[in-house]
Amino acid sequence: MKQFIEPQKNTRQQGFGLIEVLISLLIFALGILGIAGMQGQALRVTQDSLQRSQAVWLAYDLAERMWANPEGLEAGNLYQTTATSAAVAGYCAGTPPTSCIGSTCTSNQMVEYDIFDLICNNPGIVNPQLALTCAATPCIDGAVTIDVSWDARGDVGGVFSGRRNLSITVRQ
Repeated sequence: MKQFIEPQKNTRQQGFGLIEVLISLLIFALGILGIAGMQGQALRVTQDSLQRSQAVWLAYDLAERMWANPEGLEAGNLYQTTATSAAVAGYCAGTPPTSCIGSTCTSNQMVEYDIFDLICNNPGIVNPQLALTCAATPCIDGAVTIDVSWDARGDVGGVFSGRRNLSITVRQ
C-alpha cells in the first residue's frame, strides 16, 4: 500500500506584509507625480509655442498691411509712431478708428485701423506691443524690422512671468 506523504507547509511566507505594500504604494505615487510634472511642463511649452507662433503671425500680418498701404508707409514714420502710441495702457479701451474694411479710407486712417486691429483684436497674445524700425527713409526703400513683445504665462496658474520678444526683418 502506498503512503501519501503530506507536503511540508512553508510557514515563513504567507502573503504580502504591510511594509511591502507601503513601499510599492510609495513607488507608484512617485511615478504618478513624475508624470503629472511632465504633463504640466508640456502644457507650459505648448502655451509658449502657441504665443510665439501667433506673434510671428502678427508681425507678418503687419508687414503685409504695410506693403498694401505704400502711401502710409512712405508717410515718414506714421506706422512707427502709431505702434508706439498703441503701447500706452488703455489704448484699446479708447474710441476705435474708422473701419477700413469695405470702405474708403485715407492712408493715415488705414495705418490707424491696421495698428488698432492688430493690437486690440488679437485674443491669442496678451498685451501685445509692436515696435518698427526702418533701415532707410522712407521705409518703403529698405528693410523693416518688426519687434513684437507680449506677456508670457508663468508656471503657476496662468500668472504672468515676464515679457517675451520676437524680432523679424522683412523687405518688400
